[in-house]
Amino acid sequence: MGLDYKALATAGQKEVRKNRRPVIEYPEGEIVDWYGYKRHNIEVAGCKGFIVEPPNPAPGLPWSWCIQWAEAFVPRTPALKLLDRGFHHVFLDVFSTYCNPEGIKKLEIFYNLLQSLNFHPQMALTGMSYGGLFSFRWAEEHPETVACIYADAPVCDLGFMANRTPQDCKPELLERYLSEGDRNAAAYGVKPCELSAHPLSPINNYMAIAKAQIPIFAVRSGQDLTVLPESNIDVFAKKVNDAGGNVEVFRRDGYGHHPHGFDDPQIVVDFILSNYPSF
Repeated sequence: MGLDYKALATAGQKEVRKNRRPVIEYPEGEIVDWYGYKRHNIEVAGCKGFIVEPPNPAPGLPWSWCIQWAEAFVPRTPALKLLDRGFHHVFLDVFSTYCNPEGIKKLEIFYNLLQSLNFHPQMALTGMSYGGLFSFRWAEEHPETVACIYADAPVCDLGFMANRTPQDCKPELLERYLSEGDRNAAAYGVKPCELSAHPLSPINNYMAIAKAQIPIFAVRSGQDLTVLPESNIDVFAKKVNDAGGNVEVFRRDGYGHHPHGFDDPQIVVDFILSNYPSF
């Protein structure tokens, strides 16, 4: 924790070696342009997803995984800069499962596919909003596969919608939020009032992350009225760090839930490069 990421901005800027381009047999699927890069659209376990191919894949095939909202705020996230550094970038849509045990199984099939392509055993996770929940769920189940996590205004409490009241929510949004809480509850097979105490909620299920000391760079948006930081990242970060984990909270007190990311995401890129295994 406490790294000077800006000081790392020029670290490791050697050109990716082009004479050792690995041969990768990408799954069959439509190939489309994605911000100037080649994207392979695929379907895995009944879910749509994609693999974005870097111009010059780095040795060891490092990769980043935006686990939810992969089309949102892309230039503000580390994805494009990491592609330029030789990282692949991937996504699989399991939103309908809310990353319950069924969703984890689908992500495991996706992960195993990537391993069959010789991707590095560890990934850098990007978790924005619900993606934070999904990132922490994956990391808790498979901590050995996670090099680091960039979590932006992350959901950490499964009951973050079900618990809303007129005191902490605009009246015109309350019905919508509570309905979303009902869907969360249905996905996990409990009543809405039981979500915050659920054993799989990150605020309760964090010891594997803490023990593995997975580096987490968490953005706290102080004016976030969608995912309240006081009952989400504040609680999660304290519990993980108290248990010996490694969560660094970056405060953006004047920001709401959106926009995710940074005008220049180099600070996140440097965090990832400084914590990714050698490749």
